[in-house]
Order: sequence, then structure tokens, then C-alpha cells
Amino acid sequence: MIKIQVEPNAVPEALQQTLNSIAENMGDRKNEVVDLLCDEQPAKSRQVDMSYVRCTWWEGCYYCQDEAKQWHRVKCFI
Repeated sequence: MIKIQVEPNAVPEALQQTLNSIAENMGDRKNEVVDLLCDEQPAKSRQVDMSYVRCTWWEGCYYCQDEAKQWHRVKCFI
């Protein structure tokens, strides 16, 4: 049996490619995400600031990309 470890907020490959395309066409929203989380989730705000290179918005969620170029869902609004 092969075990695959998946990070809870990592996104599927198809979405990774979509987010890459969106991020290329839109400005970085990392500061916006850090500011948004600052009051309600200060620890997560610091984590985003220190752990991710850039962030973008797609279909109600903020996603941030790490140094390995993997996107992670950070915050969604339903």
C-alpha cells in the first residue's frame, strides 16, 4: 500500500495551473491577505507573510504560493 501525504490546504494540479495563469495576469495580493487576517487570525497572518511568496484570489478564496511553487488555500468566503 502506498501512502500519499497531502497537505490539508494544498490544491489539485489542475487548479495549480489555473492559479499560475491568474497570478501572472493579476497583481500580487499577499499584503491584502496579511492585512485581512491580521485582526481575526494574527498567527495565520504571520504564517502567510513568512511562508508564501505571492497570493491571488479565485472564486471566493485567497490562495498563496510557497517557494516550491505550490499553491495553498488560505481563506475562503462563502
